[in-house]
Amino acid sequence: MHLSPRQVQIFSLIVEGCGDKEIAQRLGMSARTVDSHLQRLYDRHGLHSRAAIVAKWILEGGVPETATTDLV
Repeated sequence: MHLSPRQVQIFSLIVEGCGDKEIAQRLGMSARTVDSHLQRLYDRHGLHSRAAIVAKWILEGGVPETATTDLV
């Protein structure tokens, strides 16, 4: 699963169990921006939920292609 650096940051926080508001706060953006990134991720990979994103990640080996991006 190829992710942009920002999507990797968001994805990493999803895996930690963070909600949109917490992700937004930790990354210095609005919750609406987080939702926008998630919607693009859902659309690109044909997914419909956070659980589906995590399941796809696990099935593909557990590391997104650009997972070396550090969190802010």
